[in-house]
Amino acid sequence: MAPAIVHFTVGFVIVLAVLWLVPITRYRLTGAFLGGIWGVGPDAHHLFDGARGEQLRELHDSSIADVFFFHYTLDRPFFRALDIELTFLSLAALGVAFLLYDWRFGRRKPAVRLFGTDNTEPPDRPNREDQ
Repeated sequence: MAPAIVHFTVGFVIVLAVLWLVPITRYRLTGAFLGGIWGVGPDAHHLFDGARGEQLRELHDSSIADVFFFHYTLDRPFFRALDIELTFLSLAALGVAFLLYDWRFGRRKPAVRLFGTDNTEPPDRPNREDQ
């Protein structure tokens, strides 16, 4: 079973990549966050007990869980043995996704003008002598 952070980052990065292509202007990171939550969805069986927990456990252990951003595939024994590597790669992919997001959608100049960073002169003010 891959760590939950792997499932979250896979969902986050995939949704952020898709939202990069869609011409929306707001809520990209919110959508990506919800994609990360969607990727962790089948692990909700840890939160519930009784009949609801058993239903979620059956979902987690079936190939239908791949709808949740390859959750079932990432929990297979091959990937289970690579949990440290998967964690590192998923966090690296998350970092690259944030860098690309900032490069593409970030502000080009600071929102607040820093003292001494702009070469333009302030607008002309009337002198006290002119009044």
